[in-house]
Amino acid sequence: MFWYIFSGVIAILLIVGVAVMKRMQNNAAELSVKEEIFDCGAETNAPEETGFCFCSDLHIRRMPVPWSRILVAVKEMKPSFLLLSGDLVNSADDLTAARDFIYCIAAGAGIPVIITPGNHDNGVASSMAGGAAAFADFFTSLPCDIRVLSDEYTTVGNVLIGGLNDVGARTAPAGPLVKQWAEKAAADGMIFILATHNADLLLDPSLAEIQPDQVCAVFSGHTHGGQIRMVRGLEFRALKNDVLPKRNIYYGRHDVGGYRLCITSGLGCALVRMRSGTRPELVNVRLRARKAGGAAGT
Repeated sequence: MFWYIFSGVIAILLIVGVAVMKRMQNNAAELSVKEEIFDCGAETNAPEETGFCFCSDLHIRRMPVPWSRILVAVKEMKPSFLLLSGDLVNSADDLTAARDFIYCIAAGAGIPVIITPGNHDNGVASSMAGGAAAFADFFTSLPCDIRVLSDEYTTVGNVLIGGLNDVGARTAPAGPLVKQWAEKAAADGMIFILATHNADLLLDPSLAEIQPDQVCAVFSGHTHGGQIRMVRGLEFRALKNDVLPKRNIYYGRHDVGGYRLCITSGLGCALVRMRSGTRPELVNVRLRARKAGGAAGT
């Protein structure tokens, strides 16, 4: 009798386990689209509202979301550009697939794609003969508008995007660069946003010397929104060294040192193609400007 009960319990556990794993696999392929609106305090000459698409963490070989679904969602937003905050690849073997995906989106939607490198990208770049420059050239050589920002800025329309290299690869404080970019954006009457892979960069003491309201918003990824969420962020407390996630800052909107931060859950997966409590996502970002001599858009 005991063995009948024991076998039955094991069978039920196996069935439940398979069902849970299947559901987690399905979650990893179900694209979510969310909207985030930021009112930019600094006076600008920008249009009342500017939109772009934000995503992160392709981990291209572990991204079950169909490319066609992503392209359709991006085109429906009609964004000015796509901002991708790093971790395109896990290894050099992934580079071609990542480049094909970037080309699919840039050419298919007819928009610039702006990339900031993540920790995995930097690891791959370090293994390439030309280092970070070769990694960037691999994407920017495409016959469309691709820009890789590693402690550099670019502009699209009336938006100045400052792209900071990942916190784990930094050899210099970020503050002087951000100050320089903020001053240029203010002088040119532009909206200023920051992008970097890991939001822990906002803990850089040099950033405290800048008025945070000079930056409309900061965009990052890296955490996958938890990917497989545990109680009270246990996955970050026990398994990761990142600081902000241990303070429950690993997804969505937060205020960090006065900077308005938006962390996305990313598109791909780490280790396994499964998600629980999260979905892969694109963020439809709307920047509402305050016109020179007027109020912020509503």
